[in-house]
Amino acid sequence: MIDQTGRLFPVELSVTLAETTEGPIFVAYVRDITDKVQKEADILHARDQALQAYREKSRFFAVMSHEMRTPLNGLLSAIHLLDDGKLDAKRQGFLNAALTSGGILLGHINDVLTIESTEADTEDHRFHPCDIMSLTSSMVDLMRPLSEASGSTLHIDQVGLDDRLILTAPRSIQQIVLNLLSNATKFSPNADITLRAFYDTAVEGEVSLHLEVIDEGPGIPEDDIGRIFEDFVSLDNRYERRTSGTGLGLGIVKRLVDTLSGEIRCESEIGHGSRFIVDLPVTMVGETDIFNAAPQETCAAPKAPHVALNILVVDDNEINRSLLKEMLQRLGHTVVTADGGQTAIAFDKQKKFDTILMDISMPGINGIQATEAILNGDGLNKETPIIAVTAHAAQQERSRFQSAGMAAVLLKPLDSAALQAALAGTAAVGGFANDDLTSMMQPFIDEAQVAEISDLLGHDRFSDRIVDFIRYMDKEVPILIETESLETLQSRAHEFAGMCGMLGAKRLHGLLGDIETACKEGEDTVAHNAAQDIPSIWNCTRMEFIKRIKR
Repeated sequence: MIDQTGRLFPVELSVTLAETTEGPIFVAYVRDITDKVQKEADILHARDQALQAYREKSRFFAVMSHEMRTPLNGLLSAIHLLDDGKLDAKRQGFLNAALTSGGILLGHINDVLTIESTEADTEDHRFHPCDIMSLTSSMVDLMRPLSEASGSTLHIDQVGLDDRLILTAPRSIQQIVLNLLSNATKFSPNADITLRAFYDTAVEGEVSLHLEVIDEGPGIPEDDIGRIFEDFVSLDNRYERRTSGTGLGLGIVKRLVDTLSGEIRCESEIGHGSRFIVDLPVTMVGETDIFNAAPQETCAAPKAPHVALNILVVDDNEINRSLLKEMLQRLGHTVVTADGGQTAIAFDKQKKFDTILMDISMPGINGIQATEAILNGDGLNKETPIIAVTAHAAQQERSRFQSAGMAAVLLKPLDSAALQAALAGTAAVGGFANDDLTSMMQPFIDEAQVAEISDLLGHDRFSDRIVDFIRYMDKEVPILIETESLETLQSRAHEFAGMCGMLGAKRLHGLLGDIETACKEGEDTVAHNAAQDIPSIWNCTRMEFIKRIKR
């Protein structure tokens, strides 16, 4: 409508029909809704601004990840190449200091990216069955060298965790425990640190996982306890800092605990240390749940034994290109380099490669465009595995790489172990001619043998045996792949191979036999690399057994 000044304004109009002695009339109600419309517009504007801010923040994280990881990759790669075991003690000390400092810097970058991943609700927080006893033990073992370096002693107190699985997000719990232990280690030099873990059933019908990290540090002032879970809060003296950190560790823990619908609190007294307490609601996994909660990951092909590969390295950064070439050549591979996507596409017309290592952010044709051009083109490498080598660490970025057809993602800065694992994995997918790969073509279970055992025992007894086997392997596989002793690995591989052979777990039986043989022959690297394939093959074997029982 138009008011007396000529201004257009919105109205809410209601018209009704009424009967009078003189006939029907129309009654109109008009209400000025200028304020209401303005408030709605303000809300929409605020929403749009919030969405824009979120997009800008995600873009900032992506750019920061790339721009900080790229030079750090060159720095750490060069330092690793210098570590050839021939340095005297003094120079080795300098080298170790540089590696430690680089690792700390990388940790700061990862802290910020962890915040982004928790807010984005990524795949890192998926739920599946988990053995908390093994998880907490492995986290303490992982932190023990760091605590020993500071003169601290780590203890673990596990009550009632034996042989019980829970449904939770293991990676989130790992991060929670690691951050709390790391925090305690920083502030408790030359002291005892204890991790306690048990299930709390105080409330009838409910189960919670109770975690405590207890240290003998300086303690936290009562006025500051409410602030310690905020981002970028560090209570160390501003000018006399004794510890390094971004002040994000406990903030990340709080986010992860909230993601799992849990609670965290701190009890502390100056001069008497601190106690961080986490309570997480969990679901106990019974025998039936083993079937219903089985992991749904794709059964990917395992890694192949080491073979010399012809590799194309694509990166617009000359330093990164030359360092990666040197790393690959030291591993026995033949390397050709390209300074960008356009050059990589040109090489695709000229030479067949076993693997292509592709940077993502490049001027002109970027890594994703080059990958799509090669895989969808008529060149020589449309079947060649392409691995993204990138500083883009966000989960949504990795999904883009996968959608483009990339076989794997390697995050900068690279380390030799991750590089070897990725190359071995793509070698298995590519099916290179090698007698050692024949076992990888075997089915996961021997249907004829499984049918024979089922007939012999009867379906119910056979199902019970398989359930026991699944529960045992779910608990033991994570421990097996962390085994360092060649003698122990050989013994456990032999034991597991016997069980797998009896129950018809054909491919896993073959892999365990290969590991046992490698251990006997003293092939340490081959044995431990092969052991890393056990989880993926076990997952697929597990799924096949569950399908068989459900028939």
